[in-house]
Formats: sequence, C-alpha cells, structure tokens
Amino acid sequence: MRFENRVVFVTGGGGPLGIGRAACLAFAREGASVVVAGGRNADAVAAEIRTEGGNAIAVPLDVTDPAQVQAAVDTAMETFKKIDILFNNAGIINRQTLFELTPEGFDKVMAVNVKGCLLCAQAVAKVMVAEKIRGRIINNSSIFAEESHAGVLSYCVSKAAVNRLTRSLALELRPHGITVNAVAPGGGAPTGMNAPHNLPTNDSLPELLPASPDAPLDRGATVWDYIGAVLFLASDDAAYISGDIMTIDGGAISRR
Repeated sequence: MRFENRVVFVTGGGGPLGIGRAACLAFAREGASVVVAGGRNADAVAAEIRTEGGNAIAVPLDVTDPAQVQAAVDTAMETFKKIDILFNNAGIINRQTLFELTPEGFDKVMAVNVKGCLLCAQAVAKVMVAEKIRGRIINNSSIFAEESHAGVLSYCVSKAAVNRLTRSLALELRPHGITVNAVAPGGGAPTGMNAPHNLPTNDSLPELLPASPDAPLDRGATVWDYIGAVLFLASDDAAYISGDIMTIDGGAISRR
C-alpha cells in the first residue's frame, strides 16, 4: 500500500458528498492514517474509515480561523505524531453575477479558498520542517482558474489565486524537500459544490452529467477521476514534481 505509515490531513474531508470524503477513503484504503478536518459529516467519514479497518480521527476546522487551524494541526500531532501529506480540499462557490456580488460574498470565497489554503499550508509545513519530513501539499484548484464564467466571478478569481499560491509555496518550501502541487478538476463530476440537490440521505452520487461538448472523452467525470491525481501527487512516484497544476477535465484543455 502506497501510504502505509503515513498521515494525511484532508481539509473539508467531512463534506457529505464529493472530493474530500472520497480522498479520505482512498488514502485510508492505501494504508494512511487520516485526519478528517472539517465538514459537517467529519465524524461520519472517520467512522466509515474505521469500519473498513482504517485509522482516522475527525477534527473541527474553519480554515479561515488561524486558531482553529492550529488546534486541528495540534490534535493531529498529538494523535499521530506527524503529518506527511496535506490535501487542501476545503472550498466554496458563490453563484452571483457581477452586479449581485457583494464585498462580503467576495471576501468569504477568497477567505475559504485562498486564505484557508495558506493558513493550513503554513501550519502543516512548520510541522513538516520541524520533523524533517519531506512532505506533500496538494491544493484543490479548478479549471475555472483558467476559464472565465459568468455568475461565478469570485470563484474563478479565487482559484486563479490558488494556482499562484501553489507555485509560490513550492518555491518557499523547496529548501525543505516539501513538494506543493495542485489539481484542477473539470468535467462536471457531481459533488457537494455543484450538486446541492442531492446532498445525501445516503452515500449515492447523483447521476453523471453528460460529457462536456469540449471534452474529447465520451463521458463526464466522476469524483474518483480526480482522486487518482491527488494520490499520485502525494506518492513517492511524484517526488520530483512541484509547482505543477494538474488538470483533470477529460481533455477539454486540448481545445482551449
């Protein structure tokens, strides 16, 4: 198993549907101990992992609050004694047009999507450096970092900032052997962010969306299409990759 004896910290891992929960399960199935950090179903996701025979704890986390970030990292360290991998997955979207968008709405999206990544990376990287861990940090970006779409201006701007933050962190942490990369999902996989009508009474996913007309592949994405990239960037196979933004959109990028 690729992540045996490693500890992964997943922000937004307790979202009831989507990339965070799937990442927590996938890392656990590959042998990692998992910190399910934030999300209203964090306790349930951690329990699900333990039911499968894995090792997991749930911690409350508002990624915009430095005190909560530090408390969550401290709890992870008290429990597992180290953190090898950080997956900055927590994110929100604000569906408002330019003339509907409020300063408060814009600030909230930037705070969660950008400031949250920075605060968590800062706190976890300090631990990695102190423990001499050549760790991995993966940020959750989006194809919307490179595409402009009406009605989601703040989200597009925030994900463009995540891409620049990823590369800046990679440079800052290079002397410590810590890699920093991002995944940029596309292809319309149904998640808690884009399929709120199905926030679940069970663990089922919504029906798959049809393939994007811009994508060469003949189907839409599933959450698991994204998770493979996350696990790869966290693995030893990606030891010499840093500052990269990995796009997972079924090939639509080839037509831009």
